[in-house]
Amino acid sequence: MKKTLVAAALAAATAPSAWSAEIVLFDNLQNGYENWGWSIDFTQSVANPFSSTVDGTLSEVRVALSPLSTLLQPTFYQVSITDALGGLPGPNTLYQWDNVQGAGLNVLTFASDVPVVAGGSYFVKVAPANRAMQGGWRWNLAGDSGPFAFTFGGTWHPFSDVRGAMTVKATTDDGVPAVPGPAAAIPFALGLLARRRRR
Repeated sequence: MKKTLVAAALAAATAPSAWSAEIVLFDNLQNGYENWGWSIDFTQSVANPFSSTVDGTLSEVRVALSPLSTLLQPTFYQVSITDALGGLPGPNTLYQWDNVQGAGLNVLTFASDVPVVAGGSYFVKVAPANRAMQGGWRWNLAGDSGPFAFTFGGTWHPFSDVRGAMTVKATTDDGVPAVPGPAAAIPFALGLLARRRRR
């Protein structure tokens, strides 16, 4: 009976348990960002694509947004996550931050879960928070160029050039199992055995 208790305790203590790992889905911010970028105003919004390599939940978005307009006024943006349709931002907004004040590097987190699926395509969209706003999405310094989208006349159009600086992260429960290890399990098992002997 005592051996059974020890074996059961060891099995329970060493059983793998999933832990939430943070995964970088997109990052061109590793070298910082330019002081120049794509204009964001009432005539133009810009959206960068990203894809997910895991089934998980978005955890953080970083975007380099100009803090001041050409008139030296604070800038306010609307930043959102959308699905993708035909290589352009889709009709479904998955999450949205309103009145985001440009801070150079803006770090945005989520108040509710936004799931992503492995192989899924999405966009980070930056738009003006109001018609008077004039700002910009600053270019990355990592040499990242590629497809993105912009609005003209209220319609999204594909383009390919230097992209705005951003990082997208997600968490997943498919991380490497967290195992306490045999050294941590043995004292726990021996404690059970000691309590059994004292009875």
